[in-house]
Amino acid sequence: MRLLFKFNVVFLLLFLLGIGASGYITRDLLRRNANEEIAENARLLMANALAVRAYTQGQIKPLLDTQMKYTFLPQSVPAFSATEVFNTLRKTYPEYAYKEAMLNPTNPRDRAVDWEADLINQFRNGSASGELFGERETPTGGSLFFARRSRLPTRPAFFATARWRSPRARWSTSTGQPTVSVGT
Repeated sequence: MRLLFKFNVVFLLLFLLGIGASGYITRDLLRRNANEEIAENARLLMANALAVRAYTQGQIKPLLDTQMKYTFLPQSVPAFSATEVFNTLRKTYPEYAYKEAMLNPTNPRDRAVDWEADLINQFRNGSASGELFGERETPTGGSLFFARRSRLPTRPAFFATARWRSPRARWSTSTGQPTVSVGT
C-alpha cells in the first residue's frame, strides 16, 4: 500500500505540472491571438478612416469649394471627416479610438500627448518606419497602440486605440479600454 501511495503522489505531481505548463502555454497563445485580432481590427478601422479622407478630398471638397468662399465648412477637411466618421463607429466599437495626432495642430483635439509625441518623434528621426504596434500601461489598464506614419510631412501620425482589462481578467478584443494607436 505504501508503494501505491508513492505512485499516486508522483502521478499527481506530474498531472499538476502538466496542467500548469498547458495553462501557461494557453495563456500565451490566447494573449498573442487577442493582440493580433486587435491589431487587425485597428488596421481595418485605420483603412476606413483613410478611405473617408480620400473620399472627402476627392468627392466632397470640390462640391463645397463654392460655399467655402463665403464661410468655412469643417466638412471639407479630410481629417475632420475621418474623425467624425470614426466617432460614429465608436458607438459600435467603444474600445477603439482614432486620432490624427500632431505636435502643433490647428484643432486642439489633434494635439499629441506625451506618448504620442514620442512616437511622432520616432517617425521623424527615422528610427521607426511603416507601422508601429505596441503595448503601454495606462491608469485604466493595459493599452495597445497602432501607429502609421503619414505621407504628408505636416501630419506625422495617426493613432487608433484599443484597450483591454488587466492581464488577470479574461482576454478579449473588446475589453476595458485598450488603446491601439495608428500613426501616419
